[in-house]
Amino acid sequence: MKTLGQQVLFLLVAFLSVFAFFLYQEDINKFFQLNDIYLKPRLYKYAFSVLMNYAFISLFYVFLRKMWSSLFFSQFIIFLLTFINIKKEQYLSASLVPSDFLLFKETFIASPLILKFAVFGGITAFIALFIFLYKKEKFGSKPNFWVNTVLSVAILGFFVTANFKNNFSANCPVRIKGTFCEYAMYLPATRGDWIGDHLTIKYLGFSTFFFSKSVDGLNTKIFQTENIPEDKIQALYPNTPVQVAPEATQSTVNTNKETILPNIIFVMSESHWDATRLDKSIPKNVTPTINKNQVSSVLSPSFGGGTANVEFEVLTSLNVYLNHNELAYVSKLKRPTYSLATYLNLLGYDSTAMHNNGKYFYNRSAVYQNLGFHRFTSLENMVNTQDRSKYINQAGWATDDLLYNGIREQLKNTDQPQFIYAISVENHPMYSDDRFGKDHFKITKDGVSDSTKRALNTYLTGMQRADEKFKGLIEDVKQLDRPTIIVFFGDHLPNLQQVYDEYGFFASTQEKAEKKDVKFFETPLAVWANFPIERKTLQEPFIPAHFLAPRILSAANIPLSPYYSFIQHVNSCYKTVHQTGIQPQKSCDTPTELVLQQYKDMNMDVLNGKNFTYEILSKKNESTLKIN
Repeated sequence: MKTLGQQVLFLLVAFLSVFAFFLYQEDINKFFQLNDIYLKPRLYKYAFSVLMNYAFISLFYVFLRKMWSSLFFSQFIIFLLTFINIKKEQYLSASLVPSDFLLFKETFIASPLILKFAVFGGITAFIALFIFLYKKEKFGSKPNFWVNTVLSVAILGFFVTANFKNNFSANCPVRIKGTFCEYAMYLPATRGDWIGDHLTIKYLGFSTFFFSKSVDGLNTKIFQTENIPEDKIQALYPNTPVQVAPEATQSTVNTNKETILPNIIFVMSESHWDATRLDKSIPKNVTPTINKNQVSSVLSPSFGGGTANVEFEVLTSLNVYLNHNELAYVSKLKRPTYSLATYLNLLGYDSTAMHNNGKYFYNRSAVYQNLGFHRFTSLENMVNTQDRSKYINQAGWATDDLLYNGIREQLKNTDQPQFIYAISVENHPMYSDDRFGKDHFKITKDGVSDSTKRALNTYLTGMQRADEKFKGLIEDVKQLDRPTIIVFFGDHLPNLQQVYDEYGFFASTQEKAEKKDVKFFETPLAVWANFPIERKTLQEPFIPAHFLAPRILSAANIPLSPYYSFIQHVNSCYKTVHQTGIQPQKSCDTPTELVLQQYKDMNMDVLNGKNFTYEILSKKNESTLKIN
C-alpha cells in the first residue's frame, strides 16, 4: 500500500480504537448534552488520544515493517491493557499503573481462576494469529518505513516534551486564543491531576493514560529525584541522647541492666474493618474483644488492597502519598533502610516479621532483611509441604491458626524482648465462597442479592474469627512474666465490590473513584497490654499509619530515637499527610511549611537519594542508644 493510503488507514484504526473505548464508557446522549465548557475539553482530549494511538501504530510499524501485523499487534496490546485495567478497577477500585507490572506474580496468584484462563487464552490465541499473519505478509517499502519513523518519533517526542514541560505551562502562562497555547491544557497530563486516575482514563483512554504515567515515572527519575545534602539530613536528627517519651517514668525506662523492655506485637489483620459502617442492619458486636480494646482508628494509605503500602508506612514512617502512591516495597526497598525493627534491634530486641503467605509475595523475603528484621517466618516455615493443605481454606488462603501459633512459639524466647510484626491473610478477598461455612449471620437489608449476602457472611465470619484469635492471644500473653503490648489493626478496608454498591456506601461514582473522605481509609486500632501504658497518647479520632510507630513507642514508655522524635514532631505539626488531604495542626511550634519540606526531604533521601538517614542513625544509635 502507498504511503498516503497507509497513513489514512492507521489514522482510521486509531480513531476507531479510541471511539470504541468512548462507546464503552460514555453515555452518548448525556455526553453531547454537556455544557460547552465541559464538552470541548473532552473532545480535545479524545483527539489527542487518537493522535497518540496513531503514533503507537506507526512506531510498531517501524519495528515490524509489516502493516497488518503492526495494526494487529498494537491494538491487541492496547485492548489487553485496557481489559486488565477494567478488571483491576472492578476488583480493587484502583487503576492499572506501570509499577503494577512489578507485581505480576502477586496479581496472578490473587486473580480468579476464570480470569487467568481468559487472559492467557486470549494471549495464546493472539500469538498464534500474529505468527500466522506475520509469516503471510510481505515487508513494506522503505518510504513507508521512513515516513512512519519520522511521524512516530515526532509525535511521541512532542508528547514526552509536553509532559516534561508540564504541558508548556511556563511558556503558556495564560491561554492565548488562536495559538497552540489555547489547546496545550488539553494535552495528556497525569502528574498531579486532581481528578485522579479513574477519571483521567475516562477522558483520555487507557493507552494515553498509561503512556503519560510511564513518562511521569521517567520524569520523576530525571527531574524530581534529588540527592539531599548530608548536612540537611543531619539537621533532622540532632546529636542528642535518646529522648524519652514525656509520659515515661524512671520506673519504666532505665538505662541499666535492670531494665525490662516490653514485648511488642503488631498484628496487621487482613481487611479488618468496622462493617457496621455499611448499614445499621449489619449485626452488631461481631468483634467484642476488639471493640473493648479499641483506642482509635488507623488511617490507611490504601483502599481494598495494597497491604504492602500499609506495612511500608507503619514500619518506616515514610509516606505513600508523598511518594506518588508508588509501591516502594517492590520498587525502592532494595537497600538497608531505617525502620522500627532497626531501632528496636539496637535497644536489644529480637525482631521477627511473620506472615502466613509465601515468602516472595511483595518481595518480602528481601524487604524484611533490608528493614533489619532478624528473621522472616513465612508460610514455608510454618508448616511442611505435606501438611500445608490442611491449613488452606476454600478461598486458597492459609488460616490464621498458623500465624498465631507462630507468635506463641516466638514468645517462648524469653532471653530478649520480642518485636513481632505479624500479617494475617485468612480473611483475604475475594469473599464469593463459604470458606468459614454458610449463613452464620442473618442479613436483613431489603434489596440485596444472594451473592452479596454470601460475601457479607464470609467477611463477617472472618472478622469474628480474627476477634477470637486476638482474644486467644491476650489470654496467652496474660501468662507471660515479661511486659507485653499487643497492637491490632486492619490494613485497609475490604474489597467488597458489589456489596458497597448495593449498600450505597459510595454516594456517587466520582466518590467511588476518588475516595477523598477518611471513612474510606479508617480501620480499627485496638491495643492491649499487661502493664500500664499511656493510652491518652493513642486516643485520637484516627492515627495515620505513617505516625503510628512513635505513638506506640510513647504509649509503651519506650524512648524515642532521633528518627522517631522527628516523626513525632511532624505529627505535632500535621494531623496527616494523606491523599484525603494534608492537615496542619495548630499545636506546631515551627512553621508548618518548613516541617513538611523536611519530611519530604527525609522521604527523598531514604527512597531516591543517598540514604544518609540510615548511615547517620546507624552510627548515632551505636553510640547513644545502647541499653546495657
